[in-house]
Amino acid sequence: MLELRAIDALHMAYTDLRNAWRDTLQDRRIGENPPSSERLIGPEGSPITGKELLLHGAELMAVDASKSVLHHLRCLTKMYRADDGEPGGYLDRDEWPGTGAYSAARALLEGAAMTTWLMAPGIDLDERVLRASLTGLWSANEDRRPPSPDPDVWKLEDWKKAVTSCGLEVHEAKWKLGVKLGGKVKYFGQTDMISEAFGQPGSTLYREWSGVAHHAAWAVGDRSVYEIAEDGGGVHSHTKMGQKWHAFMAANVAEVLVWAGEAMAGYWARDCDGLTTVCERTAEVMRDCGSQLPDA
Repeated sequence: MLELRAIDALHMAYTDLRNAWRDTLQDRRIGENPPSSERLIGPEGSPITGKELLLHGAELMAVDASKSVLHHLRCLTKMYRADDGEPGGYLDRDEWPGTGAYSAARALLEGAAMTTWLMAPGIDLDERVLRASLTGLWSANEDRRPPSPDPDVWKLEDWKKAVTSCGLEVHEAKWKLGVKLGGKVKYFGQTDMISEAFGQPGSTLYREWSGVAHHAAWAVGDRSVYEIAEDGGGVHSHTKMGQKWHAFMAANVAEVLVWAGEAMAGYWARDCDGLTTVCERTAEVMRDCGSQLPDA
């Protein structure tokens, strides 16, 4: 494995993941009785209900999130390529993505989690409506754009109306909007969403990747090297390449894609065997690669 440069292995890994995820998004198969059919509640020709609008909105948000995952895979693929564009070409330290790759991986994790959380095939209709409500209220409340004159573009009040039409109570607390259930209020948040979608493994990745992306000292401190200048005139600093960390991150990204792909496939009642095969192979190769690379 060491005969292949780490940056070339990373480029090929993300190329494979990007292509496999793209092919998954282009899969149009729908099996029998898919959970996606739950958004069609009333008889054909009847007026669309607030619940149906919420479920349809959740599906659109999940699809948009899955496309965002593809966009970040494209970014990661391009990050691990020398400027000459050729495998094995000369790589200047200035061309190594360093901590910048973690921002893309973190955003990918958020998109994969949103896809998984909204399309989870194992939840019941009430939970699906709740998740749609929480995500829609959060998104609309974060929107700071001027109001659109297009009546088809939902505003915050439209989301509130749809949520209350389902018998749910919208709860406002300063800058947050949530839904009150059984005396408790639930809010949308990326941290909780990732925990519910991916469990402890996902939460651990989110904490690590967020720490690096946010430049937290605990996360980036051990990646920096400080040296006193030979003339004693100051301190020089540079960031370790950390090829091992990048290889392991690619393996983790591959596993995240399996989780999201299986949820999306379950939502449409189909398989995603091709994606799973590519991701599992990539994760195995990159973990093997990382185990042989230095931390520096």
